[in-house]
Amino acid sequence: MNPCYNPAQMRRAPARGYLEIDFPVKPFRSVPRLLLDSAALYFANLLPLAMLTLAVFLPVKLALQLICWALDVPTGGLTMYLLLDASDLVLASLAAPAAIFGLVARLRGRPFPPLRHTLGWGRRQWGKTLWNKFKVEITVTLWGALLLVPGLVKMAQLALTDPIVAIEADREHDVLGRSRDLTDGHRWRVFFVLLPIMIVELVGTYFILGAFHGPATSRTLIAVVDSLLSVGGQWATVATMLMYLGLVQE
Repeated sequence: MNPCYNPAQMRRAPARGYLEIDFPVKPFRSVPRLLLDSAALYFANLLPLAMLTLAVFLPVKLALQLICWALDVPTGGLTMYLLLDASDLVLASLAAPAAIFGLVARLRGRPFPPLRHTLGWGRRQWGKTLWNKFKVEITVTLWGALLLVPGLVKMAQLALTDPIVAIEADREHDVLGRSRDLTDGHRWRVFFVLLPIMIVELVGTYFILGAFHGPATSRTLIAVVDSLLSVGGQWATVATMLMYLGLVQE
């Protein structure tokens, strides 16, 4: 296989309306193996993933902090947390499909595509990703508010929405239903893959953002740190993509 980047092949993806999986993938049969594989793929592509994520998050986070400064929104209040969460949802809906586009190229044995191509695919899938992320958030929150276990089950059921949108794209319209079908019989494995990733993200968010959200904290520093945390969050994108590929393979 030619290791050089093939822009013509990548330009065919928007015309086809989906990403072609024309490379061998490992079935999803072991939680430790998938965690190791996802960590290896994440760190092997950390630089392009970081560049992509920061290109999406950092300008918007800085603009958000500028607006909050103009409106005198406190840096450590509930309003700030809600704004940060909402912006994460919107921006991740662009960054996740863009990252998966690049990672699919890497799994083909090619270099990570240029930023303009990854972000181009991310923009194409942004609205669909955002809508499905919003539906997942509402579903998991409502079920979690009733009982903890049903909320966790729903989270595992719908964990594959990002890779489904990014890879199947125009070929799949019932994204949540597709995720439920793929995870059927595998949900506890999916959950135990997500659990350590969520713990790492929550601990990092609690200690880092908690330390930087005092009343005297620089808003620029908040934007930078929050964007860097989103780089770490791409590990979840890698893991869900590998779970999706493995379950499709099975």
